[in-house]
Amino acid sequence: MRLLPFLLLLTSSAASGAAAPVNFSREVLPILSENCFACHGPDESHRKADLRLDGREGATAANADGQRAIVPGQPEQSGLLARILSTDPDEIMPPPASHKRPLPPAQVDVLRRWIAEGAVWGKHWAFEKPVKAPLPAGAANPVDAFVRERLVREGLTPAPEAPRHTRIRRLSFDLTGLPPLPEEVAAFLADPAPDALTKVAGRLLDSPHFGERMAMWWLDAARYADTDGFQADAERNNWPWRDWVVAAFNSNMRFDQFTVEQFAGDLLPGATPEQIVATCFHRNHMTNGEGGRDPEESRVDYVIDRVNTIGSTWLGLTLGCTQCHTHKFDPITHADYYSLTAFFNSIDEDGKAGSAAKPYLAWQSPHAARAVAEAQQLVDQRKPVEAGARREAEPAFAAWLAEQWARTRGGHQSWQVVKAVALETTEGTQLTQDADGAVQAGGPNPNQDDYQVMATPAGPRITGWKLEVLPGADGRLGRGATGDFLLTDVKLQVRRAGSSQIRDLTHASAVASFSADKKKHGNYGDVKDTLDDDPRNGWTTRGAPAPGPQEAVFALTEPLVLAPEEELVFELRHRSTLGDANMARFRLSVTGEAGETVGRTGASPREDLAASGVAEVTQIPPALRGRLSGEFLADHAPYQKARATLDRATRQLADVRKAAGKVNVMVLGERKQPRETFVLLRGVWDKHGDKVEPGILPEIAPWPEGEVRNRLGLARWIVSPEHPLTARVMVNHLWQLLFGAGLVRSPEDFGLLGERPTHPELLDWLAVEFMESGWNVKHLLTLITASATYRQDSAVTPELLARDPENRLLARGPRFRLPSWMLRDAALRASGLMNPALGGPPVKPWQPDGVWEEMFMGRFTYEPSEGPAQYRRTLYAYWRRAIAPTFLFDSAQRRVCEVRTPRTNTPLQALTLLNDETYLEASRALASQMIRHSPDIKERLHFLTGRVLARPAAEKELAVLQRELERALAHYRTHPEDAARFIRSSRTEPDATLDPAALAAHTLTASLVFNLDEAITHE
Repeated sequence: MRLLPFLLLLTSSAASGAAAPVNFSREVLPILSENCFACHGPDESHRKADLRLDGREGATAANADGQRAIVPGQPEQSGLLARILSTDPDEIMPPPASHKRPLPPAQVDVLRRWIAEGAVWGKHWAFEKPVKAPLPAGAANPVDAFVRERLVREGLTPAPEAPRHTRIRRLSFDLTGLPPLPEEVAAFLADPAPDALTKVAGRLLDSPHFGERMAMWWLDAARYADTDGFQADAERNNWPWRDWVVAAFNSNMRFDQFTVEQFAGDLLPGATPEQIVATCFHRNHMTNGEGGRDPEESRVDYVIDRVNTIGSTWLGLTLGCTQCHTHKFDPITHADYYSLTAFFNSIDEDGKAGSAAKPYLAWQSPHAARAVAEAQQLVDQRKPVEAGARREAEPAFAAWLAEQWARTRGGHQSWQVVKAVALETTEGTQLTQDADGAVQAGGPNPNQDDYQVMATPAGPRITGWKLEVLPGADGRLGRGATGDFLLTDVKLQVRRAGSSQIRDLTHASAVASFSADKKKHGNYGDVKDTLDDDPRNGWTTRGAPAPGPQEAVFALTEPLVLAPEEELVFELRHRSTLGDANMARFRLSVTGEAGETVGRTGASPREDLAASGVAEVTQIPPALRGRLSGEFLADHAPYQKARATLDRATRQLADVRKAAGKVNVMVLGERKQPRETFVLLRGVWDKHGDKVEPGILPEIAPWPEGEVRNRLGLARWIVSPEHPLTARVMVNHLWQLLFGAGLVRSPEDFGLLGERPTHPELLDWLAVEFMESGWNVKHLLTLITASATYRQDSAVTPELLARDPENRLLARGPRFRLPSWMLRDAALRASGLMNPALGGPPVKPWQPDGVWEEMFMGRFTYEPSEGPAQYRRTLYAYWRRAIAPTFLFDSAQRRVCEVRTPRTNTPLQALTLLNDETYLEASRALASQMIRHSPDIKERLHFLTGRVLARPAAEKELAVLQRELERALAHYRTHPEDAARFIRSSRTEPDATLDPAALAAHTLTASLVFNLDEAITHE
């Protein structure tokens, strides 16, 4: 080793004069953890040279050669410094192979001074109990005291208060997730009291919307969704737990009790159903029901997920790093990790998914009756509309019926046999068509095959098609060993002659003369399953009571009219997992008739009319006349529009009625015989190491005296006054909700590699205050929002932006883009559309058609909610785990626990704000209010900005808005068709009493304001 640089450093440091004692936690430990612990830390499986530097004993111990890494009081004798200062690539630390840079002189000096001072050891800051630092005399608010002390050290001054309208808007979004109403803004502006904003905070904290805002944060951490996830993504009914969370926050349940009930509500003496429902927190993980997976592997995954979620949410520790080995940086051993899993290893579950994912609690929600009443009211409103449309169609039906009676007197065929222009297969089956249109399969008989029939049917339109499965020469329907067929999927496509482009047609329904029992035939049986692109299910008639032909009828979603150069492609897929079940003989037919003809098998109404032989129209039997009326109405556009709206409302009513009964909520419950828990070698689910008992992280906090080693004891350990992490982590979460980023910018990692707090004394003071207040969430939020720090203006100078771009010093107010869910809720409230009801089953806001079908091969169809349910807050939106609501661009994925707030500026969000149906309808509803508010254009525009921005428009803004409104009005006056199309761009009818041009122009202007930067930003 070269000593000259080392001696020079000693000399220069000594000459610099005495310095303050080195703080191990703040100054030394970050250097060691960043540069040394990967090779010389807690993980013995990766430890090099048998040297451990994460504790004083190992760092000061002598090796076999008598050398010590650290010799307290003697830096010149300490091998650690010698290695750090070496220039020999075989000696220098960190080694070149680690790709870490040599330590800078300032860090070397810190280590030198620390060793010279005796190498006083300590814990990482987050593992020491928080204490309240004394506040300066006369400090009005602890937040301001600590923030301003830091600003003074940095030579900065705090920003002035934000404008009053900004303050109330900021506070309203932070505490309820909603913008303030104009009357709320007016009342605040008129209140001269110094504590006016604190009074507003109190009102907002008492609002039922406070619990909804907090629940949105908690549901992200809890990885809550309405489906299981993975390929099947089956539905679940855990939404009553979501309502429990809202109620808990609204009632200001102590956070320690909030924790205990979600960990172990079922273990509390005399546990109530609500306390048992609370344990659903630990059942919100994904469940895997894939057929080839060992359920025990899935069960182990669920246990591991719970422990990792605890780490991110309550402890701020990356516990997942310890699943495979001892943590490389934090004092958590491999065995510690699996001791934690032991608390959840005896849940009475077996790794299954869907309806088999026990344990469950049967629960009847008190909020569902309101949803049923809303849905019933919608049905009651739409029934008279449907009945009226039916009456109005009666004259047209009478004329149509007379025409059909005359046409069918000589006989009638509803179906026309398809004559193929080409027959193809993908695997070699040879197809030939007979004179009667039947297609015979011959030649090779592959295990699976797709049959394709190309044809150009005659006729003006096609509403559906029929597949007849006919016996082959041997009398059997299939070519395989069993003589049965398995049709997995069908396709009907349109192809233009001379082009390779194909257009898929969608089907509304499929019915068959017979469908086998799926449970008896490996999930094959139901003809409806041929529409979903999933080869694991499909249609078979195996076990039919009588042999012979079978048929299936497929109705198109929309009637098809082929262009002269277009042809149809029928595709019949035999792709079952069982195989050897291709059809032997079949025939295809098409029809242009609607209603019953394409909705059932057997004779059509017109065929029965022809066969009836009645001499007069008036002699048609009532039953047949009713069937013919159904066929006519199926093609009558005015009636179909009314009928479709009623049908959607009726389906919605059926769904909420089902939800209003008892639903199974996934909860925790111990099995009678506890399971043994083992360390999993390298984290592999079936590779058992040493047996472990339930235990905690002893280096973090001791086990509470007298507590039983179960989930209840674990929860009480987490919220113990001796625990150094939980209060800090929760304070940080709450700070992040208000400021957009926590005092610790790595909220999921308070460990050695996490970020240090920007204001450590403030974090600790608030953590202690949180515990001393009785874990009172509302108290803590009141304290923070009452601070001058929170009320600062967010405007920033170029100099301050360059010096502190992320606002870590808090010299200005928080400014960041509002999350997508808040923007949607804000649009609903500002427009007056929002349904403020709390709780109940999930709803389905509008999103683009076909998203679910594309993702799930047609197995799931998304049908938006109707009526008031459409305007519920985003908290209640149905969350399919495989594809989150498409109008959210910055949300957690809800697959695993997420506690870091995401941000986005994707152009897709801008397009959504401009074009999504919710925002367009909100703009139109707000436009209607503008027009009714005043005949004066300026007054209308002030009303608009008051609703959206919580302030009147400035004169320059007013000029721009008025100009754009007048331009739009001029365009729509001269292009009324554009106005009509624009105001009908959502699925609800516009106000017919308003001038369409005026409504369109005001809608466009309202949309403009909704899209302003100020409108989508937390200022």
